Amino acid sequence: MRARRLPLTALFRRGWLSLMLVVAVVLTPTTTPLVAQSSDNARYAAIVVDAATGEVLFARHADSRRYPASITKMMTLYMAFEALAEGRIKPEDVLTISPHAASQPPSKLGLAAGQTITLDNAMKATAVRSANDMAVALAEHIG
Repeated sequence: MRARRLPLTALFRRGWLSLMLVVAVVLTPTTTPLVAQSSDNARYAAIVVDAATGEVLFARHADSRRYPASITKMMTLYMAFEALAEGRIKPEDVLTISPHAASQPPSKLGLAAGQTITLDNAMKATAVRSANDMAVALAEHIG
């Protein structure tokens, strides 16, 4: 029995495909491992406290001053939900926007001093639009 010979074009195709496979493997870029951001970066601050013991488990730039940003709005909403649960306020309460609330920087709903809004809508605007003016109006209404 004689060995079967492949035509020249088939040999060329096999050789070309093999060469391309080797080149692709060799030239494939390798990924570099992700490196965590430096924990000494002053832009970032953190503190982790054991709630049961009060022990500080982790702290990085924990004493540096930071703007509370939306945490303040979240706490205002928390206080509003607490007051709702206690019956001190109702969703249909009407809030009148004070000059102080109207003067808050963006982001805000943009109501002018003297305009009114229901407590329910003020809470929604605080949560959805991150409205500083509505958070202040809520805080003023809650007391």
